[in-house]
Amino acid sequence: MPLAPDPATPRLRLDQSSVEELNAALRLYRRLVFELLAFLLLGPFAMLGLVRLSYAISPPYGVIILGWDLVTLGLLALLALLFGLFWWRGRQIGALLQDPEMMATPISALLYGTGVIAERAKAMGMEWRGLYGPLRPSRKAS
Repeated sequence: MPLAPDPATPRLRLDQSSVEELNAALRLYRRLVFELLAFLLLGPFAMLGLVRLSYAISPPYGVIILGWDLVTLGLLALLALLFGLFWWRGRQIGALLQDPEMMATPISALLYGTGVIAERAKAMGMEWRGLYGPLRPSRKAS
């Protein structure tokens, strides 16, 4: 026999989230910004390393696999990693926000995820300030 839900515990609808879940989603957005910075800073150095490695292995023309050199393959791998990062973070944020649309299209959902967070936070009387910082009670205009 199924147990009846405890009436003392609040039940969240599908379009609601707790403050902890919203803060965790904002933390994932903040982490995504830093990961993108790491990609932008480390990616060119990785490509320079691949150029040197390619010409060190095969001096006159570099390493060529199926007509593509090692640098082109490295750039394709870097794009695949970037695509995977966006997809993975979009799925994580969609799971935290319990939003089926974000789970279905995680990469494009990253664009409107902050709007969903802001809308839900405003409904709870909270707001976020700064670079995806934690939620705080909103200030009342007096």
